[in-house]
Amino acid sequence: MQIDTSPAVTESQLASESRVSTAATSATPQVNAATARPSSKLNKPSNSAQHAALSRWVSLAAIAKSMGQSEHSARTLQQLSRQLKSLDIQIQQTQQSPDVGKKVNQLVTAMKRQLQQGGVDNRLQGNDGATSGRLTKALTPKVDLLSPKPMDETVSIVMGRSGKAVSLVLPASASRNENLQTVSEAFAGHNIEVGVTERNALLFHASGDNRAALKEPWLMMGTGVRVAAGNPVAVSLSEEPHALDELQQLSQQNDARYQAYSQEIAKLQRNIQSALQGIESRRQQIMLRLQQVQRPPMSEEHLSEINGEVQQLLQRPQQNAVPMLISKANITRNLVSFSLGS
Repeated sequence: MQIDTSPAVTESQLASESRVSTAATSATPQVNAATARPSSKLNKPSNSAQHAALSRWVSLAAIAKSMGQSEHSARTLQQLSRQLKSLDIQIQQTQQSPDVGKKVNQLVTAMKRQLQQGGVDNRLQGNDGATSGRLTKALTPKVDLLSPKPMDETVSIVMGRSGKAVSLVLPASASRNENLQTVSEAFAGHNIEVGVTERNALLFHASGDNRAALKEPWLMMGTGVRVAAGNPVAVSLSEEPHALDELQQLSQQNDARYQAYSQEIAKLQRNIQSALQGIESRRQQIMLRLQQVQRPPMSEEHLSEINGEVQQLLQRPQQNAVPMLISKANITRNLVSFSLGS
């Protein structure tokens, strides 16, 4: 059983990236003409004109980088979709083989590695500027903060040495959604987002300095059955579950049937299509942003606002080498052109 896990780049995809870079650099003659043409009073463009032009190029480079990351993630997900389709067929054809589980396990492990290298996270979402640098951890299922209980309970949590702490008051007979809202509101005060997996495991998301609160064991104290009363209990957060974990767990079961594999693969395909739709939506937003940056003239206040957004983006950890190289090449070429024009 063999499935190609090498990256696949089609001519149409390369053309799409080329259009983005071309669009981002198409404004060069306009900027150079406006800033390089000497006036009757000045031999060089003013500092404000230089700042406006440089800010514009930085913005265009950041947009090109975001577009490159989105295209990279989309190609990775499209390749995963093809691999899963091929895997479904091969499992159906070799389901009687005693080695089918072992081979599926090996292929899923390779798929996980490919996703990590291709700018896709454990939830099959593209790692773009919105999620770059964000840490996600999962609370062990042994600590149940969501299911209804017959009595009021209080749970206190100290998040390692970060200095952050929350106290949860979970009313009797409260629903899962109500308890989730209570937990979300408590952690929101520390800039930590709360979510749930398909199996109702709690997920915690944090960015920047707030990530420290998720990196060390938590001390939990309670007054009921969720967390037993008494001495504090140390609870370590685990890595975020991977979307391919259940498929890999099936491969480790000796009695797994093709129907179970097929259902899990179908669910993954739906998740992939949803993720691709999200990437396309973000791509449309990026294109609108590109049009705004290219639209002359731009006020100095608007340029300062864009520059601030770009600086925040550039300070985040790099996710993919290829998009970053494209961005650096674009901005370097344009800055040299602008300097020569000056």
